[in-house]
Amino acid sequence: MAQTDTTPTPASVARRATEQTDANLSRMILLGTFGTDAAPQALVRLPDGQVARVAPGDRVGHDTVYAIDARRIALERNGRATWVAMPGG
Repeated sequence: MAQTDTTPTPASVARRATEQTDANLSRMILLGTFGTDAAPQALVRLPDGQVARVAPGDRVGHDTVYAIDARRIALERNGRATWVAMPGG
C-alpha cells in the first residue's frame, strides 16, 4: 500500500542520516546491538556492503561470533578473539 500523506523530513534528521564516517568500509562495522542478556544479537555491515543480523555462534566470513555486549562484539578466528566496537564509541 502506498503512503498518501507525507511529512517533510526535518533538516536535523536529514543531516544525521547522511553524516560522513571515518569508519573503514573495507572491514566489518558494528551498527548496533539488541536483544536480551540471554539472547543478544547485533547488526553488522559487511565489507561488501550487506547488513547481517548475528548472534553468538554465527559465522561471519572466517570468524565466529563469540560474544555480544552493549557496544561491541567478539569474533574468534583460529583460537584468537578480537573485539569490534561501534564507531565513535
